[in-house]
Amino acid sequence: MIKGNGMGQRENRSGGRHSQPPPRHRAPARGKAAHASREEPRGRSGRESAEKRPRREALQDNYYYELPREFEDISSYSSEQRRRADREDIRRKPARERKAPSRRRMGLGKKIGLVFLLLAVVIAGLFVYMFMGLKVSSLDGDLAVNPSARTAGVKNIALFGVDSRDGENIGRSDAVMVLTIDSRSHTLKMASFMRDAEVYIEDYGYDKLTHAYAYGGPELAVRTLNQNFQLDIEDYVTVNFFNMAGIVDAFGGVEMELTGEEMREVNANLWNLSQEAEREGAKAPIKMSDYFTATDGTHNMIDGEYTGGKVMLTGAQAVAYSRIRYLGNDDARTGRQHKVLMGLVDRAKSRTVFSYPVIAHGVMPNCETSLGLVDMASLVPFALGGIQMESITLPGEAEGAYDAENEDGLAVIRFDTELVVENLHRFIYGE
Repeated sequence: MIKGNGMGQRENRSGGRHSQPPPRHRAPARGKAAHASREEPRGRSGRESAEKRPRREALQDNYYYELPREFEDISSYSSEQRRRADREDIRRKPARERKAPSRRRMGLGKKIGLVFLLLAVVIAGLFVYMFMGLKVSSLDGDLAVNPSARTAGVKNIALFGVDSRDGENIGRSDAVMVLTIDSRSHTLKMASFMRDAEVYIEDYGYDKLTHAYAYGGPELAVRTLNQNFQLDIEDYVTVNFFNMAGIVDAFGGVEMELTGEEMREVNANLWNLSQEAEREGAKAPIKMSDYFTATDGTHNMIDGEYTGGKVMLTGAQAVAYSRIRYLGNDDARTGRQHKVLMGLVDRAKSRTVFSYPVIAHGVMPNCETSLGLVDMASLVPFALGGIQMESITLPGEAEGAYDAENEDGLAVIRFDTELVVENLHRFIYGE
C-alpha cells in the first residue's frame, strides 16, 4: 500500500483500484506564484510517482482525472481469470456478427412470401387459361332432388351430350348419363341411359328421355332423372358433340376398337360432315388422311371391305363414329358415344399432369355447366390421385327392357322402373 497524505489513492487487496473518484484538490493559484508552485519538486516518492502520470487541464468543477485504461472488470466477485476471459470474449465477437442473423431471417421471410405470391399468380393464371370459354349457368328451379338418396362422399352430376350447330347447346340430348364421383373408393362411375327410354316428363307426360332436354333444357332434364330414378342430382355438364372434334384433338386423339363395317360408316359420315360444312359456307374440317383405307386401297364407303382393329381416332373420326346410326339399335348408338367419352377419360389418365391445362383449354369452350370454379378445383386432387372406372348402361335385359311404340307412333324402350332404380342405386351408392 502506498502511503501519502490522507487524500492519496490506495491499492486494494486484489490488485485493482477502488471505484471511488480521484482525490479533489484546491484550484491552483494564478500568476507567477502558481507557476512557481507547479515547478516546485515534490519531496516524497508518492508525489514524484503522481507527477510522472499524465494529467489533463483542470475541469470546471476542480476535478483532475487520469486517462482511462483499457476496460477492466473491477467487480469484487470476479476473479482475474474470469475478467481476462470476458475481455477476450468481447474482443472476438463484434456487434455486427450478433445482428446478422436477424437480417437473414427477415430476408428469408420476404423470399418465402414472394414465392407464395408468384405461385398464387401462376395458379390463378392457369385457372383462367383452363376455364376460358366455359359457360356457367346455375340451376335455380325445383330439381325434385330425393333427400334420402344423399350419401356422404358421393357426388352425382348429370352429363348431357347434344349436337348443336349454333353453339347454343339446345335440342335433343344424344347422350344422357349420370357421372358419379365416389370419393369413398376413389372411383369414377358412369351410368348411361338409353336415349329412347320412355320416362315421365313433367308437363309433357310420357315421352323419350332424350326429349326432356329439348323441352326444358338442363333444368327439366335433371328434374326428369331425379323424378324417375329417385336421384339427388343438383349439377350438370353439357358437352356439344358438334364440336367434339376439337375436344378429342385436345386430348391428342382417342383409342377405339372398330369393326370393318364401322370403318366404312365412319367414312360415309366424314363425307356427310364435309358436305354440311360446305352448305353452311364453312371450311370443311375433314382431311383426306381422316378417311380409312379399304383392302383394295380405296376409300369406298358403299361396299368396300375394311379390316377392323384398334385405331387412334382423330377428332373428325370420333365425331363420325359417334354419329353411326345404321348399325345396331339405340343401345349400339348410345354405346358408341359412351365409348368415346370413356376413351377420353382413359386418354386423360395416360397424359401427364402438365398437359391438363392444355386439354382443359381445348375442352371448356365446348362445355356448359352449373359447377362453379371452386367445385371444379376440388375435383383436381381426385383426378390426380389415380381413377378407377366403372360403367353401366340402363335399362337393359336385366331391367325387363323391350322395344315398343308410343301413342304418337314413335319407337320407345319400355322397362321395369323399380328394377332400374334398384340396380342403379346399387351401382351408384353401393346399396
